[in-house]
Amino acid sequence: MFLVDILSGGYDAVEIILILLAFALSVTIAITLHEFAHAFAALKAGDPSAKLAGRLSINPAAHLEPVGLLCFLLAGIGWAKPVPVNPFNYRNFKHGNFWVSISGVLTNLVIGFIASFFYYLIAAYGGGGILMFGLGWFFALLMIINLSLAVFNLLPIPPLDGYNMLVSFTKPDNRFMRGMRENSMIFLMIFVLFGGFVIFAIRGFLMDSFLSLWGAII
Repeated sequence: MFLVDILSGGYDAVEIILILLAFALSVTIAITLHEFAHAFAALKAGDPSAKLAGRLSINPAAHLEPVGLLCFLLAGIGWAKPVPVNPFNYRNFKHGNFWVSISGVLTNLVIGFIASFFYYLIAAYGGGGILMFGLGWFFALLMIINLSLAVFNLLPIPPLDGYNMLVSFTKPDNRFMRGMRENSMIFLMIFVLFGGFVIFAIRGFLMDSFLSLWGAII
């Protein structure tokens, strides 16, 4: 649990405050831009539902869900308000549904990639001091949270983006898709309880790849 780990990690009061602020800001950025990307992609695909609902916004208040945000802090996993979309409005269902579904994942990957650059610079050249401590934690958490969200949302389990991406290319009566719909909560709970290592492994691979890239370039 993130909060317990921080409180028991031997940090002083100022460091704990900086870490928690970095965490809150990182989660807010990751969730807000993820949901904004869905709303923007839906509008471009022909569906104005998210815009009409006030979700075509980078204002965190439009997207954050208090309980989901608290769960991020306590357990490292949470949720935001789902962006309303109407696939029947898409000019091309398969094309629109795929890009609306993957837009949030791609956004988190891009943010994670950019954050890895600044984290590498701080880790390699930032030196000490409380400012570098806070910035280092911010970019580390921004990288970790965005890559975690990207990987998690690729799972083919409703209502995650990975499932909706598959909807673009499969028939609704497909046995696999039907089974995922009918047992989505069971599969999701099983994965959350026992499959976290998959996210950690893939996220770790992405982080190592990004940081190795910056190490080779800079």
